[in-house]
Amino acid sequence: MPNLDRDFLGCGRRIAAEGSGPGVQAALLGVPPVYAPDRPFDTCHVYLDLSVDLKNRRLSGFCRTTVKARRAGLRSLSFDAVGLKVSRVLFDGKPARFKNADKKLVVTAPKVLAEDAAHDVEVHYSVTNPEAGLHFVKSPEQMWSQSQPEDARRWFPCHDAPGEKATSEVRATVPAGFRAVSNGVLIDESKGRTKHVYHWKLDRPHSIYLITLAVARFAEVVEDWDGIPVVYYCEKGREADARRGFGKTAAAMRIFSEKTGVRYPYSRYAQVAVAEYPGGMEHTTATTQTDACLIDQQAFVDHDLDTLVAHELAHQWFGDLVTCAEWPHAWLNEGFATYSEVVFLEADKGHDEALFELLNNRRVYLDEDSGRYRRPIVCRTYTDPWTIFDRHLYEKGCWVLRMLHLELGDKLFWKGVGHWLRKHKDGIAETQDLVAAFEDATGRNLQGFFDQWVYRGGHPALRLRWSWSPKGKRGELHLTQTQDVSDASPAYKLKARVRVTGRGWTREFTETVDAKEHRFVWNLPGEPLDVEFDPELELLASIKFSKPQAMWVRQLRAGKTSASRAQAAAAVAAWGGEKALAELEAAARREKFWGAAAEIVEALGSVSGPRTAPALRRLLASGPANPKVRRAVVDQLGRRGGPADAALLAPLARSGRSLLVRAEATRALGRLDYPRYRGIVEANLKAKTYRDGVAAAAVGAIAASRDPGAAKKLLAILKPAHRFGARVAAIRALAEYAPATPDAVPALVGLLTEPDERISLIACAALGRTNDETALPALEKAAKSAGNPRIRVYATESVARIKAGSKTKSKLR
Repeated sequence: MPNLDRDFLGCGRRIAAEGSGPGVQAALLGVPPVYAPDRPFDTCHVYLDLSVDLKNRRLSGFCRTTVKARRAGLRSLSFDAVGLKVSRVLFDGKPARFKNADKKLVVTAPKVLAEDAAHDVEVHYSVTNPEAGLHFVKSPEQMWSQSQPEDARRWFPCHDAPGEKATSEVRATVPAGFRAVSNGVLIDESKGRTKHVYHWKLDRPHSIYLITLAVARFAEVVEDWDGIPVVYYCEKGREADARRGFGKTAAAMRIFSEKTGVRYPYSRYAQVAVAEYPGGMEHTTATTQTDACLIDQQAFVDHDLDTLVAHELAHQWFGDLVTCAEWPHAWLNEGFATYSEVVFLEADKGHDEALFELLNNRRVYLDEDSGRYRRPIVCRTYTDPWTIFDRHLYEKGCWVLRMLHLELGDKLFWKGVGHWLRKHKDGIAETQDLVAAFEDATGRNLQGFFDQWVYRGGHPALRLRWSWSPKGKRGELHLTQTQDVSDASPAYKLKARVRVTGRGWTREFTETVDAKEHRFVWNLPGEPLDVEFDPELELLASIKFSKPQAMWVRQLRAGKTSASRAQAAAAVAAWGGEKALAELEAAARREKFWGAAAEIVEALGSVSGPRTAPALRRLLASGPANPKVRRAVVDQLGRRGGPADAALLAPLARSGRSLLVRAEATRALGRLDYPRYRGIVEANLKAKTYRDGVAAAAVGAIAASRDPGAAKKLLAILKPAHRFGARVAAIRALAEYAPATPDAVPALVGLLTEPDERISLIACAALGRTNDETALPALEKAAKSAGNPRIRVYATESVARIKAGSKTKSKLR
């Protein structure tokens, strides 16, 4: 089940996968290699002087770019420019000839340029309601930019590649009452009767895609970390929500500065919360964040976005200070920022939180690898650079850095990180530069490590079997690498930790795995009570371990880490029966860490039989302290209970301190007894709560009810009059209803051109799940010609899924 709670709450606008499907790899990755464009000139400075017309969704003004030829003899200068209406161009202040066509603005200099001589190219232009790059929000009235990976060209002419770094200035004229925010420091501000002007400047080079402009009726909240202003921008009246949502920023700045040995590298750090923004984006010194970061008092009981705050802040070091030279190496930005989330959690919330994040990261990567496609982390074959902002880039990249950290040890790892940052500060780098930096700092040859984990696709798939010989007091662990092992794809080389526990003794073994099969034999003091493989969650691998049920029970009871206990729960549940239920119920009561407790509850709910629901009722009655655990109990009771259980959950759905619990109880009512509790569900459909969580749950209840009128209600909820969260839930539900609802696919197709990109993306993905060939013309058109690259990628994937589904149906006929 995808974690829908995290949709649009991460860097890179990631949303939960909409199920697996064949053909996706060929559609998204089966193309010739992509290389960075030529750089005949350097961009030294970008000066934008822009007037923002919010009513007409228009930007106008000029972009003055200071350039230096990288070679003698250059006269023609080509800039990326899409949808820009260019009126005139000046070269060093004098009119110049230009051609604006085929997504390029080509400027002819009056004479051949000398190598390394500076010149100014000033382009006067306007752009109206672009499909990407700039986004205008109707309510609240706002405008914001988002250029990653290659959409800066849609709002100013530029050499739009991550390897191009320049200093920047943005002077923005906005309607009175509005504030403009950009990179660096505010060097000038003037306020007239109808217009306000804000002039921002960043005197450190940063990549073109990191230049930002956000306009709204912002309030400004100013805090401080070690003399550096820490600023939050939000709509007026939400200052307290901003302090709650961004409250861990200073702590994260301290943690990252201390760990890397490189103090926060800029003179200021701001976070700008805007509407309809799908996630976060690390614009240098001025991160743009989803307004979900504005957390009200009620939501603060069981919500935070601390990892998003930490991730985007970490990018100021990894991605902004040092930037990937080209997108195939984007894991240098995203892998480090994702691992920084784990580092932050370890320091701020403890080891259990860090391990749980790693466990989930491993799962989502393995899901993508098995169900979507497999690729090396460094990959040049993609239809659009947005394609590779995926689970390989983020979560696998995170895991590679964790394993490198474990390989080197804490001192050498952070020494290598600090050396990397200092060596390449304000510059660009590729993966081999990272290898060289770590080798310089540690004296270790790490090429084999990177060849195996970064330049090669996949991971070890391990099957393990334990056996015990009482006569010789010998334990044997048989390990097999079950992935393809051949000359072209050799066995993985790794260190595996094994913990063997007996009565009054524990033995720890570290073994080298470098072949397809191994038999590890150990002499032990007595028969073990438990054997744990990778007990500290140190390997990126899929693992299947065959050991006696009693050992799984022991691991559930006494595993040293919460991750160990959580993973044991599923194995205990798989045995079924009353004993498994009793063990899981006791473990859920005993578990101190919420993440493990929630997984144990989910495992308990998976056990078949009439005694499961009573066990869940007892857990609910015991009142788990953490709302996330209560939510898990309510979820499972909604799946395994009956109409009588709806009476237990109805009070929780009506109100409650925890929005998570209220939402889950609402969803459960739809499954258990919708006719009786229709009134609660419909009332909650109108609830205005954080991220529309309760309203979305009400939609889920309607969908789960299978009420005869459910499809009609879901179609009505798609309309813009309904809240965003409710609309998203209706889109996903209609994908399931599509086979029996003729109007579902046309309604979803109609959302492909929705102004709110988030709606369009989810509609694209949902259409791919319908397997309905009537959606193909619209999807193929979007895949080919949509101006928004994210829409193109999602549409391409959905086309591949539907066509693969059609082939499967044909074979079955």
